[in-house]
Amino acid sequence: MSGMFDKKADKASRKLARTKQEEKAKKKSRTRAIIIVAVLLLVTAIAITINSNFIRRSLTVLTIDGVGFTTAEFEYFYNTEYMEYIQFISQFQGMEDMLPDPGRSLSSQVYDLNPETGEITTWADMITAGATARMANIVSLYNAAEKAGFKLSDEHLAEIDEDMAILDLQAITRGFPSADSYLQQMYGKSMNEAVYRSILEFVYTASLFNEYMRESLSFDNGLLDGYYQENRDSLDVFSYRMFSVNFDPIDFADFESEDEYNEAIESAITETHERAAQIILEGFDSEEDFITAAQEEFGSTMDWVGGIQSRMGEELDSFIKDWLLDGSREYGDAVSIDNDTGSTIVYFVSRDDNSYLTVGMRQILIPFITVNIEEFEGEDDPGYIQALQQAEIETRERAEHVYSLFIAAGRTEDALIDLMPEYSEDTTIGGSYSNIAKYPYQSSHFAALRVVSEIEDWLFDESRVIGDAELVFTNAYGYHLLYFTGFGEPLSRLIADDRMRTSTHNEWLDSLVPGEPVKHFAFILVQM
Repeated sequence: MSGMFDKKADKASRKLARTKQEEKAKKKSRTRAIIIVAVLLLVTAIAITINSNFIRRSLTVLTIDGVGFTTAEFEYFYNTEYMEYIQFISQFQGMEDMLPDPGRSLSSQVYDLNPETGEITTWADMITAGATARMANIVSLYNAAEKAGFKLSDEHLAEIDEDMAILDLQAITRGFPSADSYLQQMYGKSMNEAVYRSILEFVYTASLFNEYMRESLSFDNGLLDGYYQENRDSLDVFSYRMFSVNFDPIDFADFESEDEYNEAIESAITETHERAAQIILEGFDSEEDFITAAQEEFGSTMDWVGGIQSRMGEELDSFIKDWLLDGSREYGDAVSIDNDTGSTIVYFVSRDDNSYLTVGMRQILIPFITVNIEEFEGEDDPGYIQALQQAEIETRERAEHVYSLFIAAGRTEDALIDLMPEYSEDTTIGGSYSNIAKYPYQSSHFAALRVVSEIEDWLFDESRVIGDAELVFTNAYGYHLLYFTGFGEPLSRLIADDRMRTSTHNEWLDSLVPGEPVKHFAFILVQM
């Protein structure tokens, strides 16, 4: 009896256990199904979010010093950085390996691999680093502008309006149905005119405030003169002539051993040094003598041989710098400077402290009438020569006619301005030039212009006064109806002002430490 009972109980127990296992399996299956559905819903939601331009223009994906950037805004800077990199590398031949594959996403291409750590940097990482660095610098300027209460003026906003109008025109001329589609082609699918304009206002504010801070600096003449004197060895302009004395090429194949070849080289160098020393010993009575000696050494009559060179002290070649900087140097001094391959003969012309006044002018340019050589059988074709001569006559007659009109109209600056629209081919606004100097000083913020020698001689004539006017011919351009508008600051002060302004401004920029970019979860929306 008990045995039978035990068997029935065991059977029931096994059935119950099997039923529980089945229920557990069903429950587990339902849970798995719920999880799968949830994941699919999440993936779908992410996909919808990623493809939602509204979301991409709204969610902050990155923050720098309190300034947030949406996907659309970040992709603008990202694509700008990428395009500028491509344009830069494309300038150089043979650097195609420095470009990513345009057919693949940048995030899937390796830019660099650290052999020690195995860390991979993708092209997207590299471009992102450049873009965020650019953004951080702009943010630091923008925040400084906000703190100072700097706002875009109506004039600045009008400039942005013009930029937007140009954008619309570019979109039409390049075959895009709208400015939005044009912007999306360049900066990402979430870009539109509204976002682009907000970026322009952001960048304009930072850039114009930066410019304002530099231009607002001022230094009195005493400070400027003092700065120049402290740095005159670097800023003075040195004019000199030079030519090289070298030995004829020696062929290694002409010798039985390397020692014999080296001995021949040393002997040739010694002879070259001795010849250069003899040239200096014989001396030069004038610059013309120096040029003649240079041309005899080279067996050439080309203009560049022994030609004059003018450089600021900071630009001088190291091997001649000390000699030129010597305070006792006088016009006509000459020296032979030996080196391992020969010697260099240097002739001192002048040292200019740039204390002269810069000048200004207006001009009407009447260029040469051109003759198309393709209509003739070459430069020796009598017909071509005759056409050139006739063109020269007609150019001179036209220039003289314009000059006569100028004289008849009162020979004033206004008279010259009135004649410009019809007769001048100078593309400079109003044909006006200022800060003209004898040396073309130039920096990223300031330029002192230099003109061709014929005009320079006229402008810097000691007798020149405001209101002087003359028709001047130049071999390079043709005829110039010049009007002397006046004197500016000494070049030395303009140079000192530029250097002091740049130094002070850079110190201010260095004080604006850009913040570290902070990426948010929404950064996954960025397409790289």
